[in-house]
Amino acid sequence: MDLREKPGKVQTFLELMLRFRLIALVVMVIATVSFVATGWQEIVSLPLGSSEALGMWLAETDTAKGLWESARYIGVATIACVVMFVVFGGVRAGIASVVSAMLSFAALYVLGGAESMPLPMFGILALVAVVMFIFVKLSVACALFPFVLSWLFLSGILEIISSKFDAAASLMWGAHSAFAFACAMAFAVVAGKHLSEGAPQAGALVKSAKQLLAPVVIGSLLLVAAMTFDMGERNWVYAALQFVAVLVWFFVFFFSISSFGPWERLRSGSRRVEMKDKKKKAPAKKKK
Repeated sequence: MDLREKPGKVQTFLELMLRFRLIALVVMVIATVSFVATGWQEIVSLPLGSSEALGMWLAETDTAKGLWESARYIGVATIACVVMFVVFGGVRAGIASVVSAMLSFAALYVLGGAESMPLPMFGILALVAVVMFIFVKLSVACALFPFVLSWLFLSGILEIISSKFDAAASLMWGAHSAFAFACAMAFAVVAGKHLSEGAPQAGALVKSAKQLLAPVVIGSLLLVAAMTFDMGERNWVYAALQFVAVLVWFFVFFFSISSFGPWERLRSGSRRVEMKDKKKKAPAKKKK
C-alpha cells in the first residue's frame, strides 16, 4: 500500500509549468518582441496614461476623506489583499506586497506624464534587476528580473484587451502592475523562506505558489471588481478578461520563468523537518 500523499491538482499543474518552463519562456519572448515591435507606442502610453490619471486624481482630492470616498472599493480591496498576503504568506510577504505596491505608485507619480521618462525609467529598472539577479543574494533579487521581463508581456496583453473594448488605460494598468509586482515580491519572500529551511528549489517554488494561490486569485478578483465599480467602466467581459490575464501571467509565465533564477544559492545546507506529533514521554520507572 502506497502511504505517500498524492499531489493535488494545483501542485500537479505547477509542477507541469516547471517542466515546460522553456516553452513558456519562448512563447513569452516571442510575444513580447511582437508587442514591442508592433505596438511600442501603445505600451508606452499605458504608464503615461496611468501617471496622468494618478496626478489628476490626487489633485482633485485634497483630503484623505476625499481620497477614500473617490476610491473606497479599491481601498477595501487593497486592505483585503494585504491581509490575505499576511495570512497565507506570512508577515514578511505582507510587508513585501505593501512596499512593492507603494514603489509602483511612487514610480507613476514621479513619471508625471512626461513622455521622455518611460524609457529611461524602464532602463534603470532593468539594469538594477540584472545587477541584483547576478550579484545580490536575496530572494527578491531572484524574482525581480523575471518580473521585469514578464511585466512587459503582461502590459502587452492588457493593452490588447483594452484596445478591443476601446477602454482607456487610466489607473487600471497602474493598479494591475502594482498588484503584479506585489504578488511577485511576496512570492519571492515566501520561496526564500522555504529555501532557508532547506527545501529544494523546485519544491520551494511550488510551495510558495500554492501558498499564494488564494491571495493572487481572490485579490485579483477583488481588484478587478473594485476598479470596475470605482472607475465607472462597468464592462464585466472586459473585467473578466483582465482577471484571467493576470492569473495566466502569474501562474503560467512568471512562475515558470522565475524558476530560471539562482534560487539554489539561497538554500540552507541543513533541512528542517517539522514533527507533527510530539513524542510521548516514556513513563518514569518506579523506584524500588
